[in-house]
Amino acid sequence: MTHNITPITLHNKNIDELTMEEMSFIHLSRSYSPISVKSAHLRSTLSFICQNIQHSLQFEYSKQLMPYLSLCALLDQLGICYNRKDKGESKYENGIKRCLVYFGEVNEDDEMIDILYALRNGLLHNLSLTSKLKNKHYIFSFTKDIETVYENAQNEWDGNYDTLDRNREKFTTQINVEKFQALVYKCIQKADDLNQQSLLELRLPGGVKQLFVDYIRGIDK
Repeated sequence: MTHNITPITLHNKNIDELTMEEMSFIHLSRSYSPISVKSAHLRSTLSFICQNIQHSLQFEYSKQLMPYLSLCALLDQLGICYNRKDKGESKYENGIKRCLVYFGEVNEDDEMIDILYALRNGLLHNLSLTSKLKNKHYIFSFTKDIETVYENAQNEWDGNYDTLDRNREKFTTQINVEKFQALVYKCIQKADDLNQQSLLELRLPGGVKQLFVDYIRGIDK
């Protein structure tokens, strides 16, 4: 079944009348404007973060870390909230990995999954530019000078900080924020497309009510 959910189709609905697909449509909207239903104006945390990412990228002081933190959080949120009905269960439980497989359509064995998960762990746990995953050590740096989401370090770091005296750059994994942003927005768009085709499945234990309470801000009209 294919839907044609738009903001206009939701105008005369109460919040408790919204279907899973309609609530997911609101959640996945990247519009900077709220979506109005009968009694409230609704806007998701995903929408706010997308706006914050765009804003932070315009200023030198804020574009160094905030976009990366926010992009990782978006991947996590999508992977936590949704499954695909047209694909088998992923081997991953982690949100960011599930999202990359389901909505980024990245192969489950692609090294990018571990690289972005390691980046997420370092930044979200303690704002660190280093991370360790599966006995592999990472140092991250951010650049626009590469043509892909990431570029592997020339040499694998052993976790010994004295090793870095020889040339830290050779041990550094580069991340391109613009390519990373494009990947994350592709995931959001894919989830939205699947939702319109009734191929998106909510995996939150509290269902539609949890999606609303956890991720959508409502302001009464």
